[in-house]
Amino acid sequence: MPLYLTRTAARVLAVALTSASLGAAAACTEVVADSSACRKLEYKNGGVPRAQYLPCVGEMMAALTDLDRQTQAAFAGDRKARSEGQQSVRRVIALMKAAGGLKLLDRWDDRVLTAINLDIHNAVTHYQAFYMVGVVDESSQFAETTRAAAKNELDGGSRNYEDARRLYQRLN
Repeated sequence: MPLYLTRTAARVLAVALTSASLGAAAACTEVVADSSACRKLEYKNGGVPRAQYLPCVGEMMAALTDLDRQTQAAFAGDRKARSEGQQSVRRVIALMKAAGGLKLLDRWDDRVLTAINLDIHNAVTHYQAFYMVGVVDESSQFAETTRAAAKNELDGGSRNYEDARRLYQRLN
């Protein structure tokens, strides 16, 4: 008998898997250059000063822009885009780790930066969950369910990416 998860249970599982693999994926597969704006950020008084942090956000947003485009193409069936998207997920995670890892999820004094951090994190979580959903042959009895799950994660990732992009544009 096949196992079906409720939407909430599936989301909890995706978040747990993402959190568990965040450090391992970044550490094993992607290196952030020493010259990256996400390196050596100085945390003071409840966060990083906006002027110092925005170049790092710019790097993460550039990677997320690529990731969103690649994930849209992957959903349409482009295998090369799927492979590139998986690499882009690892790139964003590595940038997030270099910028402070879980410190990015803390409530900073600058509420706009807190909101951007949460939107970036949530986008990456959805995109990573998208890539965890296996590609199922259309003739499979699970194709429709799998495609719907992938679409939900794609939509969630795109929505959070767009929210982060709008906030970032407002600051620049």
